[in-house]
Amino acid sequence: MVLFLQGVAAVTLFALMMITVIDVTGRYVFNNPLASSTELTEIAMGILVFSVLPIISWRNDHVVVDLLDRFVPAKAHMIRTMLINVLVSATLVYLGSRINVLGERSLDYGDITEYLHIPIGYVIYFIGYMCWITAIMVITLGIFRAWKEYSLHQPIHSPDNPIE
Repeated sequence: MVLFLQGVAAVTLFALMMITVIDVTGRYVFNNPLASSTELTEIAMGILVFSVLPIISWRNDHVVVDLLDRFVPAKAHMIRTMLINVLVSATLVYLGSRINVLGERSLDYGDITEYLHIPIGYVIYFIGYMCWITAIMVITLGIFRAWKEYSLHQPIHSPDNPIE
């Protein structure tokens, strides 16, 4: 799944680069810009951002401010991390549901882009599904990582290492 989404992101980024090159070249060299560059850029940005969101969650590469983490006990840190992951997952599930409602409405109304007549609803559905996939990544991997980090910080109790 991650490899597929990386491929989608890479192809989309390359397409975005080509759209920009063609548009700028056409605008300044031939005085004829790419008419659909704005709508293609908007669609590509939506696909790019939301195809990378599950990957960021998979790799746990979110921006984190950990100024006070060394002062917080390991168990409190684990509980806080798990609660945040549950909250983020619930929010992403809700957002994905609402976005898919908008996608269905867009397809029912027949919303299309101005120049290329691309149905916008499919892009909206993609964004909603990526929210759901990200929610699954956050709830499963986030809780697993929090538990694993907590268990790694626990002292090992053995007859050779008595508890003080």
